[in-house]
Amino acid sequence: IYIIALTALVACNSAGCLDNGSALPLAGFYSSSTKSAISVSTVEIRGIGAPNDSVLMESGSSASQVYLPMRSTTNTTSWLFKYNQEGINYDFYNDTITFTYDAIPYFASEECGAMYIYRVNSLSYTKHLIDSIGLVDSLFTNVELERIHIFFRTDTGEGDDQ
Repeated sequence: IYIIALTALVACNSAGCLDNGSALPLAGFYSSSTKSAISVSTVEIRGIGAPNDSVLMESGSSASQVYLPMRSTTNTTSWLFKYNQEGINYDFYNDTITFTYDAIPYFASEECGAMYIYRVNSLSYTKHLIDSIGLVDSLFTNVELERIHIFFRTDTGEGDDQ
């Protein structure tokens, strides 16, 4: 009898799923000249071709990181970076980032259920104010890890083609 009661107490776990149930890749912002983390406040980020309102970050809110969710119903997702700072607030300066990937169904556990993970096959981006992008890992899972490093041109000096 004691074994049955003990088994029932162990099996009745009310903690449930403690894992993040979604594979949301985290992107961090960096200066291309210093390679250090930066916060941006005059950038609006929105999905291209995404349904409904796809604004991830509104201009005026300061952030050093942003989640860039992928769409499981297609193999590409694109993001528009619109700059709302005087002097660079023209469409010419807008940047886009496009990920091409495989959306892979993944069964996490009985408590957490199923989710998608994403294996990035290619990455393309414009280079107006984005200097470069680095991927820490091409497999986007639900592990809380900054997988994307976006390096912005932060100096206003020489060599800029306009």
